[in-house]
Amino acid sequence: MIDSDTVPEASHGGISPRKRRPGMTDFSLSTNPYGPPPFLEAALERARKEATQYPDRNPRDLGERIESELDLDAGEVLTAGSASELLRAAILAYGMNRSVLMPRFTYEEYARIATLGRSRIVRVPMPSYGLRAETLARMVSEESLVVFPNPGTPFAHYLGRKQLLTILAAVEKKHAIAVVDESYLPFVERGESAAGLSPSVVTVFSWSKALGIPGFPFGHATGHPAVLRGIRTQLLPWSVGPVARHVALAALEHEHWVTSTLKRVRSLQVEVRKRLHASTQANYFAIRCGSARKLTQQMFERGLVVRDLTALDLPGHVRFGVRTRYETLRLLEALEELVPNLRAA
Repeated sequence: MIDSDTVPEASHGGISPRKRRPGMTDFSLSTNPYGPPPFLEAALERARKEATQYPDRNPRDLGERIESELDLDAGEVLTAGSASELLRAAILAYGMNRSVLMPRFTYEEYARIATLGRSRIVRVPMPSYGLRAETLARMVSEESLVVFPNPGTPFAHYLGRKQLLTILAAVEKKHAIAVVDESYLPFVERGESAAGLSPSVVTVFSWSKALGIPGFPFGHATGHPAVLRGIRTQLLPWSVGPVARHVALAALEHEHWVTSTLKRVRSLQVEVRKRLHASTQANYFAIRCGSARKLTQQMFERGLVVRDLTALDLPGHVRFGVRTRYETLRLLEALEELVPNLRAA
């Protein structure tokens, strides 16, 4: 039996509905600020017509559409109700009672799931808050599981193809498996996926981030069919409901809206990056601020919600996502007033 006291809580961005008030702008989420997409209403209407029936337990039509879009072979895509469900399934399928290697600072859900799977968690040091491919590669152990986001979170460092290949070479040599969380990859200019780089790699992707609709989660994983079959055994039945299915199909049909809005976000990221002297690549920034709790409260009083990173053992840092130009510039002006020598971590 798992001792519930040993299972860490995983904090997430987003403000509680109880604390929301009119005029408040939430920067603790790092999603497409131009959502919800205009095709959402029609997709929900199509889903409504199927609401009285059980959905397909394995919607291959959707998987095949994604495989075609990504130029992958049959069986190399697995869909689920969310990226978090896929991450949970992958860690339980291949990390249970084994070593699970993950960055020192990262998405807390990885450690929570690994604890539930009685895994031995091994943290990769992150000097200057960046994940170094060579360091991670040296720490891969026999038949272990390696889990990391690319770009990283809360620090948006991005590993390019050469760095990914360094890690995956070590993973193959040790007969291990790597799970790369690419939920924020669309926000990286010319970002390259790890999909197909190795039979030992699984990529996980969250659609809700790019679509700007965190309330309608949907995710997919890519990988070798045999590896994905192991992950599928851990998924909940009827994981992909009609809402997720029809929203995903609509997104594939309206790719222009997705690419055009993400282009606007990436353009603003460049401006913010220069203003903060940052070298990171994604649509969120972590800054040093002295006391994260104090700054979070000060910003909250101004109607601006940023994410306190104290729960990640970073009590002197907050994170914020890029929103529209007006909103983001308003946030930066407030931060410059409250934080001396403002710059990214």
